[in-house]
Amino acid sequence: MCLGIPAKVVKIEESNFGKVDYLGTKVKTNLSLIEDVKIGDWVIVHAGFAISKLNEEEAKETLFMLRELASQQATENKKNNVEARRNNQKQKI
Repeated sequence: MCLGIPAKVVKIEESNFGKVDYLGTKVKTNLSLIEDVKIGDWVIVHAGFAISKLNEEEAKETLFMLRELASQQATENKKNNVEARRNNQKQKI
């Protein structure tokens, strides 16, 4: 599965590169696939390339959903780890 992540353009450099902000982490990104990118624009980034623009509302909604998914996955992982430890202890007895 491929996943594009919303990021805000914070710097534009020569040669179609720039820096985007992923919730506080700044990453060098290729901007060549999008026309008229400006500082402050929100973009979807996949594999180091900005692949499309989106508005701020869409970006924030997508980031919220990604956080929710990550939280649910973390909860599920904790449950699975506890269950695996219990099964491991039962096998030792």
